[in-house]
Amino acid sequence: MLKKVFGFIVAFLIITSSFFSTGSIVEAAPKKQNRAIMGVSALTPQQMADYVKKKNPRDVRLAKTSVEDLAKLFVIIGAKEGVRGDVAFAQALKETGYFRYGGDVLPKQHNYSGIGTTGNGVKGHFFRSPHQGVTAQIQHLKAYASNDALNTKQVDPRFHLVKRGSAKTWPSLHQKWAMQPKGNYGTEILSIYQEMSKTPKRVAKAKR
Repeated sequence: MLKKVFGFIVAFLIITSSFFSTGSIVEAAPKKQNRAIMGVSALTPQQMADYVKKKNPRDVRLAKTSVEDLAKLFVIIGAKEGVRGDVAFAQALKETGYFRYGGDVLPKQHNYSGIGTTGNGVKGHFFRSPHQGVTAQIQHLKAYASNDALNTKQVDPRFHLVKRGSAKTWPSLHQKWAMQPKGNYGTEILSIYQEMSKTPKRVAKAKR
C-alpha cells in the first residue's frame, strides 16, 4: 500500500512539474512584432515627443510647430486613415535624423518623409503646413498598404504613382519608398519605433 501511495505522489509531481515548466516556456516566449503599416497607434504623443528630446535634446529644427504638436498630428491623422501614426512618426525620425535635417530637405518644407526627393540636391515636395505634410505622408503610406479610398482630402502629390496595396508591412517598403543600399528601410523604422515604445508614460498632475 505504501509503495502505491509513493508511486502516486511521484507521478503527480512529474505531471505538475511538466505542466508548470511548459507554462513558463509559453510565458517567456517573445511577443511577435507587429510589422503592419495599417492599424492603431499604441504610443502617446507625449512618449513620442519625450523620445525625440532624449535623442536630440538641443538641435530640433522643426518649422512652425513643436515636437509635441507634430506628434499629436501623426496620431490624429493616422487614425483618420487607419495608418499607425506612431510608426509613421518613427519614419519621420529616420528620414530627418530626429529633426536635425542636414540633407536635401529643409525644415520649412514640412516634408517629414522625403516625398519626391531623389538625392543630388533634389529637395522634393514643399507642403504649406505641418498638417499638410503629415497628411501627405500618411496618405502615401496608405497608398502602399491598402486598397481603400482616402478618408481625407488628397494632398499627397504622388499618391497616383503608387501601386495600391503593394507594401502592407514596413519592411516591404524597402526599395519602394527608399532605395538605400544597405540594411532594410522598414526594419530600421521598426527598430526606432521599438526603442521609442520603451519611453515611459508620464502621469498628468492633478490640478488644485
